[in-house]
Amino acid sequence: MDRSQAEALYDSGKEPTVAKLLELYEENRVLKAEPGSVRLNSTNSSKPPSSDGPEVKKKKHCPTGLKQGAQPGHKGVSKQLLPVEQMDHVRDFYPSRCEKCSLPLDPNINRETSEPFRHQVFDIPEKIEPVKTECRSHELECTCGHRTRAPLPQYVAQSNFGPRTHALISYLTSCHFGTRRGVCQILSTVFGIDISLGALCKALDRVSDALEKPAEKIREALVQDNNLNIDETGWKSRGERRTLWIFVAPLLVYFHIATSRGAAVLTSVLGQVFQRIITSDDASAYSAYHKGIRQLCWAHLIRKFLALQEVRGSPDASAFAKLMLDEIDNLFTCWYAFVDGHLSRVELRNTTALIRGRMKRWCRHYKSSQDEAVCTRATKTLKNWPHLFTFIFHEGVEPTNNSAERALRFAVQWRKICFGSQSEAGLRFTERILTVTRTCRLQGKNPFHYLSQVMEATSKNAPVPSLVLSSLSPR
Repeated sequence: MDRSQAEALYDSGKEPTVAKLLELYEENRVLKAEPGSVRLNSTNSSKPPSSDGPEVKKKKHCPTGLKQGAQPGHKGVSKQLLPVEQMDHVRDFYPSRCEKCSLPLDPNINRETSEPFRHQVFDIPEKIEPVKTECRSHELECTCGHRTRAPLPQYVAQSNFGPRTHALISYLTSCHFGTRRGVCQILSTVFGIDISLGALCKALDRVSDALEKPAEKIREALVQDNNLNIDETGWKSRGERRTLWIFVAPLLVYFHIATSRGAAVLTSVLGQVFQRIITSDDASAYSAYHKGIRQLCWAHLIRKFLALQEVRGSPDASAFAKLMLDEIDNLFTCWYAFVDGHLSRVELRNTTALIRGRMKRWCRHYKSSQDEAVCTRATKTLKNWPHLFTFIFHEGVEPTNNSAERALRFAVQWRKICFGSQSEAGLRFTERILTVTRTCRLQGKNPFHYLSQVMEATSKNAPVPSLVLSSLSPR
Protein backbone atom coordinates (compact mmCIF):
# COMPACT_ATOMS: atom_id res chain seq x y z
CA MET A 1 0.00 0.00 0.00
CA ASP A 2 1.43 3.40 -1.02
CA ARG A 3 0.74 6.80 0.55
CA SER A 4 -2.12 7.74 -1.80
CA GLN A 5 -3.90 4.44 -1.08
CA ALA A 6 -3.41 4.93 2.67
CA GLU A 7 -4.87 8.46 2.46
CA ALA A 8 -7.86 7.18 0.48
CA LEU A 9 -8.44 4.50 3.11
CA TYR A 10 -8.27 7.11 5.89
CA ASP A 11 -10.76 9.36 4.07
CA SER A 12 -13.20 6.46 3.60
CA GLY A 13 -14.20 6.60 7.28
CA LYS A 14 -13.83 4.68 10.53
CA GLU A 15 -15.42 1.32 9.65
CA PRO A 16 -13.57 0.63 6.35
CA THR A 17 -10.28 1.70 7.96
CA VAL A 18 -10.74 -0.58 10.97
CA ALA A 19 -11.74 -3.49 8.73
CA LYS A 20 -8.67 -3.03 6.53
CA LEU A 21 -6.34 -2.76 9.53
CA LEU A 22 -7.72 -6.00 10.94
CA GLU A 23 -7.27 -7.70 7.59
CA LEU A 24 -3.66 -6.48 7.31
CA TYR A 25 -3.01 -7.58 10.89
CA GLU A 26 -4.26 -11.08 10.14
CA GLU A 27 -2.19 -11.32 6.97
CA ASN A 28 0.89 -10.10 8.83
CA ARG A 29 0.31 -12.65 11.59
CA VAL A 30 0.06 -15.44 9.06
CA LEU A 31 3.20 -14.32 7.25
CA LYS A 32 5.13 -14.43 10.54
CA ALA A 33 3.89 -17.94 11.30
CA GLU A 34 6.18 -20.94 11.19
CA PRO A 35 7.44 -22.04 7.72
CA GLY A 36 5.15 -24.38 5.87
CA SER A 37 1.98 -23.11 7.51
CA VAL A 38 -1.13 -22.50 5.41
CA ARG A 39 -1.67 -18.87 4.37
CA LEU A 40 -4.73 -16.92 3.32
CA ASN A 41 -5.71 -17.41 -0.31
CA SER A 42 -8.81 -17.36 -2.51
CA THR A 43 -10.08 -20.66 -1.07
CA ASN A 44 -10.18 -19.50 2.56
CA SER A 45 -10.59 -15.72 2.29
CA SER A 46 -12.06 -13.02 0.08
CA LYS A 47 -8.81 -12.63 -1.86
CA PRO A 48 -9.23 -13.03 -5.66
CA PRO A 49 -7.87 -16.18 -7.35
CA SER A 50 -5.44 -14.01 -9.34
CA SER A 51 -3.56 -13.26 -6.10
CA ASP A 52 -2.87 -16.94 -5.36
CA GLY A 53 0.71 -18.09 -5.51
CA PRO A 54 2.01 -21.37 -6.95
CA GLU A 55 1.77 -22.99 -3.53
CA VAL A 56 -2.04 -22.92 -3.65
CA LYS A 57 -3.29 -26.32 -4.73
CA LYS A 58 -6.42 -26.11 -6.84
CA LYS A 59 -9.00 -28.83 -6.57
CA LYS A 60 -8.62 -31.29 -9.40
CA HIS A 61 -11.48 -33.28 -10.82
CA CYS A 62 -11.04 -37.02 -10.64
CA PRO A 63 -10.39 -38.47 -14.11
CA THR A 64 -13.43 -40.24 -15.52
CA GLY A 65 -11.68 -42.06 -18.32
CA LEU A 66 -13.95 -40.43 -20.90
CA LYS A 67 -12.68 -38.60 -23.95
CA GLN A 68 -13.19 -34.88 -24.36
CA GLY A 69 -16.28 -33.67 -26.18
CA ALA A 70 -19.83 -34.97 -26.44
CA GLN A 71 -20.45 -38.39 -24.96
CA PRO A 72 -22.48 -41.23 -26.53
CA GLY A 73 -26.19 -40.51 -26.26
CA HIS A 74 -25.73 -36.73 -26.13
CA LYS A 75 -28.53 -35.13 -28.15
CA GLY A 76 -26.48 -32.12 -29.18
CA VAL A 77 -27.65 -28.67 -30.18
CA SER A 78 -28.35 -27.84 -33.82
CA LYS A 79 -29.22 -24.54 -35.42
CA GLN A 80 -32.91 -24.14 -36.11
CA LEU A 81 -33.78 -23.84 -39.79
CA LEU A 82 -35.38 -20.59 -40.94
CA PRO A 83 -38.49 -20.60 -43.14
CA VAL A 84 -37.71 -20.72 -46.86
CA GLU A 85 -39.37 -17.31 -47.29
CA GLN A 86 -36.63 -15.72 -45.17
CA MET A 87 -33.78 -17.05 -47.27
CA ASP A 88 -32.09 -14.78 -49.83
CA HIS A 89 -31.20 -17.63 -52.14
CA VAL A 90 -32.40 -21.23 -52.58
CA ARG A 91 -30.27 -23.72 -54.50
CA ASP A 92 -31.63 -27.18 -55.41
CA PHE A 93 -29.36 -30.18 -55.97
CA TYR A 94 -30.63 -33.36 -57.67
CA PRO A 95 -28.81 -36.68 -58.18
CA SER A 96 -27.64 -37.18 -61.75
CA ARG A 97 -27.39 -40.99 -61.73
CA CYS A 98 -28.79 -43.93 -59.72
CA GLU A 99 -26.37 -45.21 -57.09
CA LYS A 100 -27.39 -48.83 -57.82
CA CYS A 101 -27.68 -49.20 -61.59
CA SER A 102 -26.08 -45.90 -62.78
CA LEU A 103 -29.09 -44.99 -64.97
CA PRO A 104 -29.49 -41.23 -65.51
CA LEU A 105 -32.01 -39.41 -63.28
CA ASP A 106 -34.07 -36.35 -64.23
CA PRO A 107 -36.29 -34.42 -61.75
CA ASN A 108 -38.75 -33.74 -64.57
CA ILE A 109 -39.16 -37.48 -65.25
CA ASN A 110 -38.29 -39.36 -62.07
CA ARG A 111 -40.55 -39.14 -59.03
CA GLU A 112 -39.27 -37.37 -55.92
CA THR A 113 -39.96 -39.73 -53.01
CA SER A 114 -39.46 -37.51 -49.93
CA GLU A 115 -38.96 -33.97 -48.76
CA PRO A 116 -35.52 -32.57 -49.59
CA PHE A 117 -32.84 -32.45 -46.93
CA ARG A 118 -32.41 -28.80 -45.98
CA HIS A 119 -29.06 -27.23 -45.09
CA GLN A 120 -28.70 -23.48 -44.62
CA VAL A 121 -25.48 -21.46 -44.94
CA PHE A 122 -24.99 -18.01 -43.47
CA ASP A 123 -22.31 -15.60 -44.68
CA ILE A 124 -21.55 -11.91 -44.63
CA PRO A 125 -21.50 -9.74 -47.75
CA GLU A 126 -18.26 -9.62 -49.70
CA LYS A 127 -18.12 -5.90 -49.02
CA ILE A 128 -19.99 -4.21 -46.19
CA GLU A 129 -20.87 -0.73 -47.36
CA PRO A 130 -22.00 1.99 -44.92
CA VAL A 131 -25.15 3.93 -45.76
CA LYS A 132 -23.78 7.29 -46.90
CA THR A 133 -26.08 10.32 -46.71
CA GLU A 134 -25.21 13.83 -47.84
CA CYS A 135 -27.16 16.63 -46.15
CA ARG A 136 -27.33 19.91 -48.09
CA SER A 137 -28.18 23.23 -46.50
CA HIS A 138 -29.60 25.50 -49.23
CA GLU A 139 -29.64 29.28 -49.23
CA LEU A 140 -32.54 31.25 -50.72
CA GLU A 141 -32.78 34.96 -51.48
CA CYS A 142 -35.91 36.86 -50.46
CA THR A 143 -37.52 39.57 -52.58
CA CYS A 144 -36.21 42.01 -49.97
CA GLY A 145 -32.70 40.97 -50.87
CA HIS A 146 -31.88 39.05 -47.69
CA ARG A 147 -30.38 35.59 -48.07
CA THR A 148 -31.39 32.81 -45.65
CA ARG A 149 -29.64 29.43 -45.33
CA ALA A 150 -31.59 26.47 -43.89
CA PRO A 151 -30.05 25.17 -40.63
CA LEU A 152 -29.09 21.52 -40.44
CA PRO A 153 -30.88 19.46 -37.79
CA GLN A 154 -28.88 19.24 -34.58
CA TYR A 155 -28.40 15.47 -34.78
CA VAL A 156 -26.97 15.88 -38.29
CA ALA A 157 -24.73 18.83 -37.52
CA GLN A 158 -23.16 17.41 -34.35
CA SER A 159 -21.53 14.38 -35.99
CA ASN A 160 -20.57 12.73 -39.26
CA PHE A 161 -21.77 9.39 -37.93
CA GLY A 162 -25.31 8.08 -37.56
CA PRO A 163 -27.16 6.48 -34.64
CA ARG A 164 -26.26 2.87 -35.44
CA THR A 165 -22.59 3.77 -35.80
CA HIS A 166 -22.73 5.36 -32.34
CA ALA A 167 -24.42 2.22 -31.01
CA LEU A 168 -21.81 -0.06 -32.61
CA ILE A 169 -18.93 1.99 -31.18
CA SER A 170 -20.31 1.80 -27.64
CA TYR A 171 -21.23 -1.88 -28.03
CA LEU A 172 -17.74 -2.92 -29.16
CA THR A 173 -16.11 -0.76 -26.50
CA SER A 174 -18.14 -2.05 -23.57
CA CYS A 175 -19.39 -5.55 -24.42
CA HIS A 176 -16.23 -6.79 -26.15
CA PHE A 177 -13.53 -4.78 -24.34
CA GLY A 178 -12.52 -3.01 -27.54
CA THR A 179 -9.82 -0.38 -27.14
CA ARG A 180 -10.47 3.03 -28.69
CA ARG A 181 -7.86 2.48 -31.39
CA GLY A 182 -9.02 -1.11 -31.91
CA VAL A 183 -12.62 0.00 -32.52
CA CYS A 184 -11.36 2.61 -35.02
CA GLN A 185 -9.58 -0.17 -36.91
CA ILE A 186 -12.66 -2.44 -36.88
CA LEU A 187 -14.84 0.33 -38.29
CA SER A 188 -12.31 1.06 -41.01
CA THR A 189 -11.39 -2.54 -41.90
CA VAL A 190 -14.78 -4.24 -41.68
CA PHE A 191 -17.32 -1.48 -42.29
CA GLY A 192 -15.39 0.98 -44.43
CA ILE A 193 -15.95 3.86 -41.99
CA ASP A 194 -12.90 6.00 -41.31
CA ILE A 195 -13.09 7.68 -37.92
CA SER A 196 -10.46 9.47 -35.86
CA LEU A 197 -9.71 8.69 -32.24
CA GLY A 198 -11.09 12.04 -31.13
CA ALA A 199 -14.34 11.61 -33.07
CA LEU A 200 -14.81 8.15 -31.56
CA CYS A 201 -14.37 9.50 -28.02
CA LYS A 202 -16.94 12.24 -28.73
CA ALA A 203 -19.33 9.59 -30.01
CA LEU A 204 -18.99 7.71 -26.71
CA ASP A 205 -19.75 10.95 -24.84
CA ARG A 206 -22.97 11.36 -26.86
CA VAL A 207 -23.97 7.75 -26.11
CA SER A 208 -23.32 8.37 -22.41
CA ASP A 209 -25.58 11.43 -22.44
CA ALA A 210 -28.32 9.45 -24.21
CA LEU A 211 -28.14 6.65 -21.63
CA GLU A 212 -28.47 8.95 -18.62
CA LYS A 213 -32.27 8.70 -18.42
CA PRO A 214 -32.56 4.91 -19.03
CA ALA A 215 -29.92 4.27 -16.35
CA GLU A 216 -31.64 6.62 -13.91
CA LYS A 217 -34.99 4.86 -14.45
CA ILE A 218 -33.34 1.56 -13.61
CA ARG A 219 -31.98 3.05 -10.39
CA GLU A 220 -35.42 4.37 -9.45
CA ALA A 221 -36.98 0.95 -10.11
CA LEU A 222 -34.53 -0.88 -7.83
CA VAL A 223 -36.35 0.15 -4.66
CA GLN A 224 -39.54 -1.52 -5.96
CA ASP A 225 -37.99 -5.00 -6.20
CA ASN A 226 -38.43 -7.48 -3.39
CA ASN A 227 -34.82 -8.69 -3.31
CA LEU A 228 -31.55 -6.95 -4.07
CA ASN A 229 -28.10 -8.49 -4.33
CA ILE A 230 -25.36 -5.93 -3.77
CA ASP A 231 -21.60 -6.16 -4.11
CA GLU A 232 -18.66 -3.86 -4.77
CA THR A 233 -15.13 -3.95 -6.14
CA GLY A 234 -12.30 -1.58 -6.85
CA TRP A 235 -12.07 0.79 -9.80
CA LYS A 236 -9.59 3.49 -10.78
CA SER A 237 -9.82 6.99 -12.19
CA ARG A 238 -6.47 8.38 -13.32
CA GLY A 239 -4.78 6.15 -10.77
CA GLU A 240 -7.03 7.21 -7.89
CA ARG A 241 -9.03 4.57 -6.08
CA ARG A 242 -12.77 4.34 -6.69
CA THR A 243 -15.40 1.76 -5.80
CA LEU A 244 -17.67 0.14 -8.39
CA TRP A 245 -20.97 -0.88 -6.80
CA ILE A 246 -23.46 -3.25 -8.36
CA PHE A 247 -27.15 -3.67 -7.50
CA VAL A 248 -28.87 -6.74 -8.96
CA ALA A 249 -32.64 -7.26 -9.02
CA PRO A 250 -34.38 -10.19 -10.76
CA LEU A 251 -34.43 -8.35 -14.11
CA LEU A 252 -32.39 -5.21 -13.50
CA VAL A 253 -28.71 -4.43 -12.99
CA TYR A 254 -27.43 -1.04 -11.85
CA PHE A 255 -23.77 0.05 -11.61
CA HIS A 256 -22.52 3.03 -9.63
CA ILE A 257 -18.94 4.32 -9.20
CA ALA A 258 -18.23 6.25 -6.00
CA THR A 259 -15.25 7.53 -4.05
CA SER A 260 -16.45 5.69 -0.94
CA ARG A 261 -17.11 2.13 0.13
CA GLY A 262 -19.35 3.31 2.97
CA ALA A 263 -23.04 3.33 3.76
CA ALA A 264 -23.49 6.82 2.27
CA VAL A 265 -23.33 5.28 -1.20
CA LEU A 266 -26.22 2.93 -0.39
CA THR A 267 -28.24 5.91 0.86
CA SER A 268 -27.55 7.88 -2.34
CA VAL A 269 -28.67 4.98 -4.56
CA LEU A 270 -31.51 3.40 -2.58
CA GLY A 271 -32.69 6.31 -0.45
CA GLN A 272 -32.73 6.70 3.32
CA VAL A 273 -34.63 3.44 3.93
CA PHE A 274 -34.89 0.27 1.86
CA GLN A 275 -38.01 -1.67 2.79
CA ARG A 276 -37.16 -5.04 1.28
CA ILE A 277 -34.44 -7.73 1.46
CA ILE A 278 -30.74 -7.14 0.76
CA THR A 279 -28.29 -9.99 0.11
CA SER A 280 -24.60 -9.10 0.54
CA ASP A 281 -21.42 -9.97 2.39
CA ASP A 282 -20.92 -8.83 5.98
CA ALA A 283 -19.14 -5.54 5.20
CA SER A 284 -19.92 -2.86 7.75
CA ALA A 285 -21.53 -0.55 5.16
CA TYR A 286 -24.54 -2.85 4.80
CA SER A 287 -25.23 -3.22 8.51
CA ALA A 288 -24.80 0.54 8.99
CA TYR A 289 -27.33 1.30 6.24
CA HIS A 290 -29.93 -1.48 6.31
CA LYS A 291 -31.80 -2.30 9.52
CA GLY A 292 -34.37 -4.53 7.83
CA ILE A 293 -34.25 -8.09 6.52
CA ARG A 294 -30.89 -9.21 5.17
CA GLN A 295 -29.24 -12.36 3.87
CA LEU A 296 -25.51 -12.74 4.39
CA CYS A 297 -23.57 -14.64 1.75
CA TRP A 298 -22.78 -18.17 2.91
CA ALA A 299 -19.90 -18.50 0.45
CA HIS A 300 -18.02 -15.80 2.37
CA LEU A 301 -18.86 -17.43 5.70
CA ILE A 302 -17.66 -20.85 4.52
CA ARG A 303 -14.31 -19.37 3.45
CA LYS A 304 -13.89 -17.80 6.89
CA PHE A 305 -14.43 -21.14 8.62
CA LEU A 306 -11.96 -22.75 6.20
CA ALA A 307 -9.44 -20.06 7.10
CA LEU A 308 -10.05 -20.77 10.77
CA GLN A 309 -9.40 -24.46 10.18
CA GLU A 310 -6.42 -24.19 7.83
CA VAL A 311 -4.65 -21.03 8.92
CA ARG A 312 -5.21 -20.80 12.66
CA GLY A 313 -4.37 -24.40 13.45
CA SER A 314 -5.23 -24.43 17.17
CA PRO A 315 -7.25 -27.34 18.63
CA ASP A 316 -10.28 -25.12 19.25
CA ALA A 317 -10.06 -23.61 15.75
CA SER A 318 -9.90 -27.02 14.08
CA ALA A 319 -12.72 -28.46 16.17
CA PHE A 320 -15.04 -25.45 15.85
CA ALA A 321 -14.45 -25.07 12.11
CA LYS A 322 -15.02 -28.79 11.45
CA LEU A 323 -18.25 -28.86 13.45
CA MET A 324 -19.60 -25.79 11.67
CA LEU A 325 -18.55 -26.91 8.18
CA ASP A 326 -20.19 -30.32 8.72
CA GLU A 327 -23.45 -28.63 9.73
CA ILE A 328 -23.20 -26.28 6.75
CA ASP A 329 -22.92 -29.34 4.48
CA ASN A 330 -26.08 -30.72 6.07
CA LEU A 331 -27.82 -27.36 5.67
CA PHE A 332 -27.06 -27.12 1.98
CA THR A 333 -28.02 -30.73 1.37
CA CYS A 334 -31.50 -29.77 2.55
CA TRP A 335 -31.42 -26.58 0.47
CA TYR A 336 -30.58 -28.39 -2.75
CA ALA A 337 -33.28 -30.96 -2.02
CA PHE A 338 -35.70 -28.04 -1.78
CA VAL A 339 -34.39 -26.50 -5.01
CA ASP A 340 -34.84 -29.83 -6.81
CA GLY A 341 -38.43 -30.04 -5.57
CA HIS A 342 -37.97 -32.89 -3.10
CA LEU A 343 -38.82 -30.69 -0.10
CA SER A 344 -41.51 -28.07 0.38
CA ARG A 345 -40.79 -24.72 2.04
CA VAL A 346 -42.38 -25.95 5.29
CA GLU A 347 -40.36 -29.18 5.18
CA LEU A 348 -37.19 -27.16 4.56
CA ARG A 349 -37.82 -25.10 7.69
CA ASN A 350 -38.59 -28.15 9.81
CA THR A 351 -35.70 -30.23 8.46
CA THR A 352 -33.12 -27.51 9.09
CA ALA A 353 -34.38 -26.59 12.57
CA LEU A 354 -32.12 -29.11 14.36
CA ILE A 355 -29.17 -28.16 12.15
CA ARG A 356 -29.58 -24.50 13.00
CA GLY A 357 -29.95 -25.37 16.66
CA ARG A 358 -26.70 -27.33 16.72
CA MET A 359 -24.84 -24.53 14.92
CA LYS A 360 -26.01 -22.00 17.50
CA ARG A 361 -24.97 -24.33 20.31
CA TRP A 362 -21.42 -24.67 18.89
CA CYS A 363 -21.13 -20.89 18.52
CA ARG A 364 -22.21 -20.31 22.12
CA HIS A 365 -19.79 -22.95 23.36
CA TYR A 366 -16.73 -21.62 21.50
CA LYS A 367 -17.54 -17.98 22.22
CA SER A 368 -15.54 -18.41 25.43
CA SER A 369 -12.57 -20.07 23.69
CA GLN A 370 -9.05 -18.99 24.67
CA ASP A 371 -8.22 -18.71 20.97
CA GLU A 372 -8.99 -15.11 20.06
CA ALA A 373 -9.82 -15.89 16.43
CA VAL A 374 -12.24 -18.66 17.43
CA CYS A 375 -13.90 -16.42 19.99
CA THR A 376 -14.24 -13.63 17.42
CA ARG A 377 -15.70 -15.89 14.73
CA ALA A 378 -18.23 -17.45 17.12
CA THR A 379 -19.26 -14.03 18.45
CA LYS A 380 -19.68 -12.55 14.97
CA THR A 381 -21.68 -15.56 13.81
CA LEU A 382 -24.08 -15.14 16.71
CA LYS A 383 -24.30 -11.40 16.09
CA ASN A 384 -25.21 -12.04 12.44
CA TRP A 385 -27.55 -14.94 13.30
CA PRO A 386 -30.78 -13.09 12.27
CA HIS A 387 -29.29 -12.57 8.78
CA LEU A 388 -28.01 -16.09 8.07
CA PHE A 389 -31.19 -18.05 7.34
CA THR A 390 -33.41 -15.58 5.52
CA PHE A 391 -33.25 -17.80 2.42
CA ILE A 392 -35.04 -20.56 4.33
CA PHE A 393 -38.03 -18.42 5.31
CA HIS A 394 -38.47 -16.02 2.36
CA GLU A 395 -39.24 -16.80 -1.27
CA GLY A 396 -36.84 -15.63 -3.95
CA VAL A 397 -33.82 -15.28 -1.63
CA GLU A 398 -30.64 -17.22 -2.39
CA PRO A 399 -28.15 -18.29 0.31
CA THR A 400 -25.21 -16.73 -1.54
CA ASN A 401 -24.49 -13.48 -3.31
CA ASN A 402 -23.47 -15.27 -6.51
CA SER A 403 -25.85 -13.32 -8.77
CA ALA A 404 -24.12 -10.03 -7.90
CA GLU A 405 -20.64 -11.56 -8.09
CA ARG A 406 -21.34 -13.11 -11.49
CA ALA A 407 -22.68 -9.82 -12.84
CA LEU A 408 -19.67 -7.98 -11.39
CA ARG A 409 -17.14 -10.35 -12.96
CA PHE A 410 -17.65 -8.83 -16.41
CA ALA A 411 -16.80 -5.37 -15.06
CA VAL A 412 -13.70 -6.73 -13.32
CA GLN A 413 -12.49 -8.23 -16.62
CA TRP A 414 -13.03 -4.88 -18.33
CA ARG A 415 -11.14 -3.08 -15.55
CA LYS A 416 -8.11 -5.34 -15.98
CA ILE A 417 -7.98 -4.49 -19.68
CA CYS A 418 -8.76 -0.77 -19.64
CA PHE A 419 -7.06 0.03 -16.27
CA GLY A 420 -10.02 2.13 -15.15
CA SER A 421 -11.32 5.49 -16.38
CA GLN A 422 -9.46 8.67 -17.22
CA SER A 423 -12.08 11.32 -16.44
CA GLU A 424 -15.37 11.95 -14.67
CA ALA A 425 -17.12 11.65 -18.03
CA GLY A 426 -15.47 8.25 -18.44
CA LEU A 427 -16.76 7.15 -15.05
CA ARG A 428 -20.31 8.12 -15.98
CA PHE A 429 -20.05 6.31 -19.33
CA THR A 430 -18.82 3.18 -17.54
CA GLU A 431 -21.75 3.26 -15.09
CA ARG A 432 -24.40 3.80 -17.73
CA ILE A 433 -23.15 1.45 -20.43
CA LEU A 434 -22.66 -1.38 -17.92
CA THR A 435 -26.11 -0.74 -16.43
CA VAL A 436 -27.87 -0.82 -19.79
CA THR A 437 -25.98 -3.65 -21.52
CA ARG A 438 -25.99 -5.96 -18.48
CA THR A 439 -29.71 -5.33 -17.96
CA CYS A 440 -30.32 -6.19 -21.62
CA ARG A 441 -28.43 -9.47 -21.15
CA LEU A 442 -30.43 -10.26 -18.02
CA GLN A 443 -33.71 -9.65 -19.90
CA GLY A 444 -32.61 -11.60 -22.99
CA LYS A 445 -32.51 -8.50 -25.18
CA ASN A 446 -29.92 -7.65 -27.83
CA PRO A 447 -27.82 -4.81 -26.33
CA PHE A 448 -26.72 -3.52 -29.74
CA HIS A 449 -30.33 -3.28 -30.93
CA TYR A 450 -31.31 -1.44 -27.76
CA LEU A 451 -28.41 1.01 -28.07
CA SER A 452 -29.43 1.62 -31.68
CA GLN A 453 -33.02 2.36 -30.60
CA VAL A 454 -31.78 4.78 -27.95
CA MET A 455 -29.58 6.70 -30.38
CA GLU A 456 -32.32 6.74 -33.04
CA ALA A 457 -34.79 8.17 -30.52
CA THR A 458 -32.25 10.72 -29.28
CA SER A 459 -31.50 11.90 -32.81
CA LYS A 460 -35.20 12.58 -33.38
CA ASN A 461 -35.88 14.06 -29.92
CA ALA A 462 -38.29 11.19 -29.32
CA PRO A 463 -38.86 9.36 -26.00
CA VAL A 464 -36.03 6.96 -25.20
CA PRO A 465 -37.16 3.30 -24.82
CA SER A 466 -37.11 2.07 -21.23
CA LEU A 467 -35.82 -1.19 -19.83
CA VAL A 468 -38.03 -0.95 -16.77
CA LEU A 469 -41.59 -1.20 -18.15
CA SER A 470 -41.70 -4.99 -18.33
CA SER A 471 -38.90 -5.76 -15.93
CA LEU A 472 -40.41 -5.40 -12.47
CA SER A 473 -40.57 -8.68 -10.62
CA PRO A 474 -43.99 -9.90 -9.45
CA ARG A 475 -45.01 -8.69 -5.98
